[in-house]
Amino acid sequence: MPKISICIPTWESYGYSEVFTIDLFESIKKQTFNDYQVCISDHSQNDVVLDLCQEYANYFEIKYFKNSNNIGNGPSNTNSAMEMADGEIIKIMFQDDFFFSENALMLINSVFSDTNANWLVNGCNHFQQNVYYNEMIPKWNEKIIRGINTISSPSVLSIKKEVKEIFDENLKMMMDCEYYYNLYCKYGEPKIIDEVLVTNRVHQNQISSLYVNDNDYEEKFNLEIDYCLKKYNLA
Repeated sequence: MPKISICIPTWESYGYSEVFTIDLFESIKKQTFNDYQVCISDHSQNDVVLDLCQEYANYFEIKYFKNSNNIGNGPSNTNSAMEMADGEIIKIMFQDDFFFSENALMLINSVFSDTNANWLVNGCNHFQQNVYYNEMIPKWNEKIIRGINTISSPSVLSIKKEVKEIFDENLKMMMDCEYYYNLYCKYGEPKIIDEVLVTNRVHQNQISSLYVNDNDYEEKFNLEIDYCLKKYNLA
């Protein structure tokens, strides 16, 4: 049984799935900690990701699942990848992000081994047009349930396998904030690794950019916030 399961929801990514997945897989190959498996839940309607998984199976253990359920629902696909995990630690990584530090898995494992944390988040930076910028160290704030995200994307998140909370499949823009708040209600504030371990790729087709460019973005975002507040009896 592996120590860490790297759980990756994948899809076509508007034709960029090959580039994104290769970059992520290459960053996994470089990890100094090698007691891990990769769990892929794939919403793709083609075999690009499957073919890459077969290629990279020469380098690390991969569990692949062609997920035909709830196509296009990011939270559902992420939950599916998490369900595949055999490891003691679940490390979520979105397909278009990648590990910045070669010691990322080693540090994550070390923190879980040395503390009683059930969930932790780590620092990240951003990448666009071959430039790294905007380093971010997560901070907890209770207004996160109102959409004020001071933690970043789920690619900075790791949880113990015993944590059974799942992403709310009714949400899109608030899927991360609601999940963090859910974990907070159950386990308290996260353990924070104040080092940059992960890179968030910034591009025009990322989910957050697509929603921001939507003419009804603000209205839809507010509806999701209202949904979350009612869910936790905060409205």
